[in-house]
Amino acid sequence: MSYAELTYRSHNPLKRLVQSHRYHAMLGQVAPGGDIRVLDYGCGDGFFLSLLQERGVGPDRLTGYEPFASMAAQFRATQFGAARIGVEGRPRLVEHASGLDGLAGERFSHIFCMEVLEHLDDPDLAEALDRIAALAGPATRVIVTVPSELGPAGAVKCLFRAMAGTERVDSGTVRSVLAGRPPSRVVSETPDGRYIYSHIGFDHRRVEAELARRFRVERRFGIPFRFLPLSVNNEVAFICRLC
Repeated sequence: MSYAELTYRSHNPLKRLVQSHRYHAMLGQVAPGGDIRVLDYGCGDGFFLSLLQERGVGPDRLTGYEPFASMAAQFRATQFGAARIGVEGRPRLVEHASGLDGLAGERFSHIFCMEVLEHLDDPDLAEALDRIAALAGPATRVIVTVPSELGPAGAVKCLFRAMAGTERVDSGTVRSVLAGRPPSRVVSETPDGRYIYSHIGFDHRRVEAELARRFRVERRFGIPFRFLPLSVNNEVAFICRLC
């Protein structure tokens, strides 16, 4: 099943809805006009970059980094430019970490990292944030989103997964998540590296702590309910700049 079918084109209308909320919120972080240059770190099939291109950001100002081969293949198959909106060109795709060195001279206005860090174990998460920090400049807005998996939102998600049969969830896990005590997580070895498939047990507070070691976290908010507690939201967004 493709990334699109799992997310923004899912057969599940609720999943499509929550995905649309995130993309809408993130598009709102890029003001039209000005010197926009965007890196999407962990870009998947490039859907977010395609939305930016539809809004008039030139493909020469859009870069996606996707180190997982299966995702990079879906990016290459995505219709950009003339196939969608009559504008020629495709965003640049970087598929290997070594290719990030070639971006060091870029002056990105925005670096997005959306729904990526929850799949990484601690060493890989730290390495990803170090790479992002190395590519950010003083004026770069670093925007990170991760799922909210603790408290009421996390407990409800556990119950939905159990009812849908997508994951085995026992009552102890639900109680632990509801109380804000993340259960342990399983790290899998894949051909592309270590990967954590399940969101259960993810703790956004650890990501915030890692962000604070490298950036100034200017703002954080929930998606879709920006003015409600993070524990009742589907996702958490952090808006950061270099310290």
